[in-house]
Amino acid sequence: MDGEEPILDEVEETLTRGLRDHFRRPVRIVELHSTFLDDMFSTHPISRLHLTLASGEQLTVIFKRLQPRLDRDVRRRILIHRRLLADERLDAPTVYASVCDEAQGRYWLFLEDVGEYNRLGWCGMDAWLATFRSLARMHAAHYGREEELRALGCLGEHSSAFYRFFACTAQEVLQRHAERHQLARFERLTVRWFDVSVAQLVRQPRTLVHGDSYEKNFMVQPGPRIRPIDWDYAAIGVAGWDVAQLAAGWGPEKLRLVEVYLDEFAQHATVSVDRRAFERTLAHCEIMRVLQVLYWWEGPYEDLAFVDVLLNQMESACHQLESEGRDS
Repeated sequence: MDGEEPILDEVEETLTRGLRDHFRRPVRIVELHSTFLDDMFSTHPISRLHLTLASGEQLTVIFKRLQPRLDRDVRRRILIHRRLLADERLDAPTVYASVCDEAQGRYWLFLEDVGEYNRLGWCGMDAWLATFRSLARMHAAHYGREEELRALGCLGEHSSAFYRFFACTAQEVLQRHAERHQLARFERLTVRWFDVSVAQLVRQPRTLVHGDSYEKNFMVQPGPRIRPIDWDYAAIGVAGWDVAQLAAGWGPEKLRLVEVYLDEFAQHATVSVDRRAFERTLAHCEIMRVLQVLYWWEGPYEDLAFVDVLLNQMESACHQLESEGRDS
């Protein structure tokens, strides 16, 4: 384990208590080995713990050490696992144990190992369809239940300030690293559509959103059973935010995936679905998604073609909104 190496005795003691509570029987770890995972998708150090129990059982556990930062409320992220994802809710990995010790700066999560070779991006269409259906069921189950979600005390909220942060930081990033014509194109699109999109999104009913629902954060197990991971950005927001992220990069098949999502949502929601209104909301969310990706861009890179790709996606969403505005 890199960095300040945790005391293995404390790791073992914490995990033993958690496994006892989970399995509801005595548990003793007789052997523990750790393998550091160099996961390019993760912002936290992650290790896989290989356990041998006194009963002879073999168990692997994912050990995440959340790193405090000014822009990262790690205490809130621990609470998400304790309050939102406890008891195997939402098909997230089981939380075996957690530590939130501000005095020692230890924010640990011990999670069920759902595998690393079965990411959604490596799977076929059946798994993608199942993932969109799973997302729809979660959104439908929490639709309009903002006060209950807020009472958990651990979820962020997608307010106008949330969206404006992405716009401001995306512009700063482009000013530093992009070509002049790219910045000009970006500013033209945001001047025309950003305020309109914010006004539309903050008026929409909200639900529980995963918040980082790109393909890298969905594992697929036999069934298929969809296991969402990395809930750090779980929030109260517009359902289209998750759908825009999950559908990113799809071409003509995107329409089919969104239709499957809406069909599943309609089966489980207590309200009717206005499909055309959802498509407009999705276009507004796509504009915000591009801003978020630009904010994440650390630059500078020699090849700036991907900035044009992102701006193409943003412009396509804007054209859709313009077209629907003419038709309405």
